[in-house]
Amino acid sequence: MSAIPTLGIPELAGVATYAGAARVGWSVDENVRRLLRFHWVERRLMLIAVAHLPATPEWEVKCALALHQWLDVGHATALGSRISEMRNPVPAMDVAPDSTLDAFLEELLRAQGTVELLAGLYAVAHPALIAAYRVHIEGTNPLVDHPTVRVLKQALADEEEIVAWGTRALQACTRDAAARSRADAWIAHLAAYLDAAGGIAGDAERRASPPAPRARERFVPDMHPRRDARFQGQYNFNFPPHLVYAVPDVPADERNLALLCKRTLEMDVPEMMASFLLERTDQPWSFYVDYSRQLWDEARHAMMGSVAFEAREIDWSRIPLNVSFALRLNLHATPLERQTMLYGIEQSLMPADTGKRAEKEIAEQSGDVLSAHFHDYDWADEVLHAQIGRRWARKEGIQPADAIERAKAIHERTWMELDRYRDRDPQSSWWAEFVRDVLGHDSAVDERELGEVKAIRE
Repeated sequence: MSAIPTLGIPELAGVATYAGAARVGWSVDENVRRLLRFHWVERRLMLIAVAHLPATPEWEVKCALALHQWLDVGHATALGSRISEMRNPVPAMDVAPDSTLDAFLEELLRAQGTVELLAGLYAVAHPALIAAYRVHIEGTNPLVDHPTVRVLKQALADEEEIVAWGTRALQACTRDAAARSRADAWIAHLAAYLDAAGGIAGDAERRASPPAPRARERFVPDMHPRRDARFQGQYNFNFPPHLVYAVPDVPADERNLALLCKRTLEMDVPEMMASFLLERTDQPWSFYVDYSRQLWDEARHAMMGSVAFEAREIDWSRIPLNVSFALRLNLHATPLERQTMLYGIEQSLMPADTGKRAEKEIAEQSGDVLSAHFHDYDWADEVLHAQIGRRWARKEGIQPADAIERAKAIHERTWMELDRYRDRDPQSSWWAEFVRDVLGHDSAVDERELGEVKAIRE
């Protein structure tokens, strides 16, 4: 009951009752201690998702990893900001706050195959975060620590969606007994490491030593991009849409179809970005924030293409969604060269007559309203990406014009590396048949006259 007459208006801006705000919650020191652990877990979960994205073959899992790594970065950034508000000097946030907590994350990083990856992320790590965030919200004072409560409530909403997706994905991938047994064993293994760390917050009883670790040697990520069994031609590097969309004499419907194929292929950009995000370990946090966002955007672009085909009930697995771009850069270029290549491509997409504006206009001319809508937003995203690339290229002393020339040289050199992979799939023609089946008329181009499709954007 209020000590003063009430007007019936909720007190304390609605964040708490007088009684709720009168209880003593976490001290600032305890708050910071816990938030440092949350921040570190979110930060590492981002890198774990990125580390596994290229080699994970299931398309839907790639999409989710691209989203979840970006959400993890957002949570880590908000937590880091809150930590910096409460203590000066700001405690170090780029080192593990507890070696046993980091041991759990190192084991999680070493998941083998999609089943273990899904089990570790979505049956252990993210659910544990949800539990820790709920306990923290309940234990802190809702008024004096409202900024923390707000950060955690927003993170909780994301985490619950993450776990809901992951639960369904894990169920889909563990329908047979062997897969289920493997998932259960990995869950038990990781749970033992988390118990040894006292849980995410480090406030639970620390149990006996966990089983023998996988993390006995340095982790070497698998950056060879892969597709699942539904897709054919991942090593068929013949991709006419890279050229067809830009040929003025080709009818707009065929040029638009080429654009949609290019969008769907765009999963190769997150697969490449994952490698330099993981390997450029000496960058400030804002570097990972920027490129994490771009990685998610590029995955969304691939998803836009798949949505456009699904809307037409077209089997888009017929498109040889080859891995050449990420393959040659991940395995045959340095991390900085990959970053530079990306920026050079973004710069090349800015001219109005040949870049993203032109792509939107092609989609409009074709009469495909959905494609035009998608390409309008694709254009908006690429403007942001060019800004990101310019910002970080300048820190490396690379100017815009120089970036384009460097990108061309990297492209030429790494293209030759594809010769060692060409025999894995027939380098077959497919465009004419695809156009005929989808559009109901013959293609306006002769694939034989296109020659080897060697566009800088593969």
